[in-house]
Amino acid sequence: MGNFISNQRIESMGDEENAKWTERGVLMDVTIKKKDGKTTIGTAKAHPTWVNRTPKGTFSPEGYPLYHYQTYILEDFIEDGSHRDQLDE
Repeated sequence: MGNFISNQRIESMGDEENAKWTERGVLMDVTIKKKDGKTTIGTAKAHPTWVNRTPKGTFSPEGYPLYHYQTYILEDFIEDGSHRDQLDE
């Protein structure tokens, strides 16, 4: 299903062949129907996502940097998306 929230980042993947996919994921919106004892999928829609990581500027007791994570639904940022105006040109 994807990498909904993870600390695995493209920059930490080295030469892995599929490194470009590590920050991407998908949320599924599925409607399941049951009628007369039969279960079917009414609708199914995929919502591609991307996980952003920004430093908090603080560290764990062990000395590791801490981060804020934000998962973005990408369709919100394409043309006519609800957050399109928040993108830098």
